[in-house]
Amino acid sequence: MKRWIVSLALVCATSVGAAPDWVRGEITKLNAEKAQVTLKHEAIKSLGMDAMTMPYKVRNATQLKGFKPGDVVRFTAQMQGDQMLVEQLEHVK
Repeated sequence: MKRWIVSLALVCATSVGAAPDWVRGEITKLNAEKAQVTLKHEAIKSLGMDAMTMPYKVRNATQLKGFKPGDVVRFTAQMQGDQMLVEQLEHVK
């Protein structure tokens, strides 16, 4: 029982309130009208995702201003209901 409580505490400490990981990727498609960006990215360990290419919604289409396919970026993402949402997106310098 004690081991179970410690395990649960560790899961809660690492998932609740934890800052999302910054992940490197490359924009392969952009659709500002749908507030959607397709990213080829490295693994997102905090979400248990392998490296892949997939479309993401962004909170606001204005976040995509200044970006184009081929841009190397870094981003944060998290689950919003049943979909992944890019919270932050910026160019890699």
